[in-house]
Amino acid sequence: MTTGNIPDSSSSNLAIGAEIGSRGLRAVIGDDKGHILDSIHAIDQSESPLATVDGICQLIDQLLDRRHIRINDIAGIGIAFGGPVDTNRGLIIRSHRTPGFDHFPMAGVVEERFGIPVRVENDARSAAVGELRYGSGRGSRNMIYLQLGIGIGGAIIVDGRIVHGTSMTAGELGHMAVSTDGPRCSCGKPGHLEAYASETAIVERMRERLIRATPPETARWLASPGVTLRRIFAAYGTDDDATAVVDETVQVVGLALANLITALNSDTVVLGGYALEIGAPFVAAVRAKIRQYAFEAAARRVNVAPSDLAADAALIGAISLAFESAEASS
Repeated sequence: MTTGNIPDSSSSNLAIGAEIGSRGLRAVIGDDKGHILDSIHAIDQSESPLATVDGICQLIDQLLDRRHIRINDIAGIGIAFGGPVDTNRGLIIRSHRTPGFDHFPMAGVVEERFGIPVRVENDARSAAVGELRYGSGRGSRNMIYLQLGIGIGGAIIVDGRIVHGTSMTAGELGHMAVSTDGPRCSCGKPGHLEAYASETAIVERMRERLIRATPPETARWLASPGVTLRRIFAAYGTDDDATAVVDETVQVVGLALANLITALNSDTVVLGGYALEIGAPFVAAVRAKIRQYAFEAAARRVNVAPSDLAADAALIGAISLAFESAEASS
């Protein structure tokens, strides 16, 4: 993230990015170079869509007030939402976190509040736009973005544009099947990538192995800080159970990406989320699996890299999409 003083606010190179997701609410002011100039966040304890929207709008108001910027000096607002989105109609399709968001007209409500163009996008697709234009995907035309976290999201870029698909669900990479009889995903179907490779699933698989471990081994793992993703990966090569869990995770992530690369012939894969926390060894291991399983000509040309924008990717993407919407409506 780049921080600095706000330039002359009479120019049209300022936009607002907002994120609504598992980490709460966050709003930023940014410019058309991909720089975040100021930010604010809050914990979202709302129990209704309107309360959540009011919370993000209050954050935007606070940002504008403390920087002495008028809303008319903002080109537009981009909102990255943690859940399925119909970006063409500005609707939230549903939220797995807060009830009541089914077909909620997010863009219209926020646009009515502020009177400037609003673009709503899924958070992973927004992060992919950020990486494509300002991060690890710069120079790419055909990119896959995989967000590894509590859940798994993703996005597909073809010829420089986000692929949304017929039902606006393209890029739901966590729901790719990587086995036919594996653990059940949060969506209820078996063998999905998220059921193996989400942070929640990795920790759960380790806990299941500890049921069969010796009492001293179980006690060692359950001692503070307990079974965590970082601890599992740190024990790779020294603990048989941790090594097995990590190997299986790398296997399914690599297999899923290899299939996508073979089908799409992408030039870049960007790994976000815990791939940054685990670091280069994880990225290298996934890259090796891609080369093992993907069609050789496609695998040879693909670049696999960790996210450059980290936790700011979705917000920087939202800012970029806000400028896009403002230009389209002018």
